[in-house]
Amino acid sequence: MNNNDYMKSYGFLGIGAFGGNATRAFEAAGYPCIVANSSTEDLRQLKDANNKIHFTGGSGCHKDRKKSKLLLKEEIDLLINEVRAKMPEISTLFIIASAAGGTGSGMLAAAAKILKNALDINVCPVTVIPGKSEQFKAYANTVELFQELEKLDDMGATFILDNDKHKDKLKINEIFFTHLNALLMNENGSERGCVDRGEINELLRTKGMAIISKLGLDNSDTEKVLASIKTNNVYAPPEPDKVIRYFCLMSAGGGISTEQIYSDLGTPIDEFVGAGAPSTVCMAAGLSFPKGRLNEIRKTAQANSEIIRRNMDSVGDGLFDGDMDFLDAFRAKPVPGGQAKASSLDILNEFL
Repeated sequence: MNNNDYMKSYGFLGIGAFGGNATRAFEAAGYPCIVANSSTEDLRQLKDANNKIHFTGGSGCHKDRKKSKLLLKEEIDLLINEVRAKMPEISTLFIIASAAGGTGSGMLAAAAKILKNALDINVCPVTVIPGKSEQFKAYANTVELFQELEKLDDMGATFILDNDKHKDKLKINEIFFTHLNALLMNENGSERGCVDRGEINELLRTKGMAIISKLGLDNSDTEKVLASIKTNNVYAPPEPDKVIRYFCLMSAGGGISTEQIYSDLGTPIDEFVGAGAPSTVCMAAGLSFPKGRLNEIRKTAQANSEIIRRNMDSVGDGLFDGDMDFLDAFRAKPVPGGQAKASSLDILNEFL
């Protein structure tokens, strides 16, 4: 591919307020993008967005994941057709949505499965988990979303940003764009090796959590590369289980020891290594989902629900009848072999 032709292969769909904001930089850079929301007010804030979808009948979902799914049910064909029309050449679609909100959290897993099924493309979910200052519903929604995400088959790399990693949430979006864009630009190559476009796409097709980092030439040493993957980043912390499928390193300088990195991070089944890059870009793909961090969120949601329940009981009639239902798992029904390909509505009904 010449110049920026590679951009046509990667599309971005931002759902909800976070998704819309995080998509802005990618659209400004030239990638095909669509933003979708149930709130017309949120869409109006995205003045530079060329392709907008408003879910009819919605005026914001107010962290109600069920409402979000019902709105999606009414607009499935519109969403599929818009992606097909506005992104005709993509091979990978990044769907960006908050885990904690309403519109994005409710639609992310269902939309990922539906669009992959309808368009036969690779889909990479991108989400952000709440920090320690959020409220109960944000934690409960996050747990519900990840129950859905872990059951999805044939998804590509999942990028899990963490609001606890930076006090400025918009800065997290900026850093993620800078790092992913550097990976997709794929500027590397010398007699010492080259990471090619096929290897980049293989990384993006790899199921599991993924982490990308970018370091300047002056910071490109083994210790800093390892820290950029494990701690010094905007992602949820990786599990200490040393599970990793692929490791990619496009190096701006010599002296980076992948052997030392693997002794700490885990040994991948394969590595993609290139040199001569303007900055050091690396990606760990096929990592386990961040079970430790997600269980912190689950415990906080559970503790908060018990406090809320006690407060409700103390004033007599509560707002909740029966179970709290904050962890109502959306279990996909198994599809017996030999059946016809599931329709988009069939897939969505698995999440309702």
